[in-house]
Amino acid sequence: MARRKAGNGEPTQRFLTVAGDLTRTGVKTGEMGVAAAQTIGYRTAMMAAAMNNPIDLANPEFVRMGSEKVEAMVEATHAVAKGIEEMQQAWMTLMQGQLQAAMVVVTGLGQCRTPADLMELQRRTVTEQVEAGIHAALYMVESATALTQAGMTPAYRTVRANARRLAKLHG
Repeated sequence: MARRKAGNGEPTQRFLTVAGDLTRTGVKTGEMGVAAAQTIGYRTAMMAAAMNNPIDLANPEFVRMGSEKVEAMVEATHAVAKGIEEMQQAWMTLMQGQLQAAMVVVTGLGQCRTPADLMELQRRTVTEQVEAGIHAALYMVESATALTQAGMTPAYRTVRANARRLAKLHG
């Protein structure tokens, strides 16, 4: 789901990719708002016009209003359910990295013979823990971003399609 690089990719590049993904998500949210307002406007006008003639209430558009929401929600729920697994993996990566670093320290302490050995162990441990934390946190953010996009995509697609279709119909 997440477009995560294998291994420990360059953190700056990964962060910029996430920032770009979040920016696109924000833009899509704005586009959804505009398209939803257009769709509501068209459908409200259709309902008002149908009040004069009860036969017009049989318009398939009125049935579509409910079914398309259910379809989009089911698709989004499916996508989010798949994404939750990746979020759990990201969380486990974060926890396992910290546990592994702690085990390295415990093992390394038994091998220290001089204060210089202790200082080297400390330097190496801090470096590895910080790097592992950065990569695990980035994995978590990448997973969360992918989860957000996966959950939003069906609604985005439906709302935009409705606005385009109704604009052609009433345009």
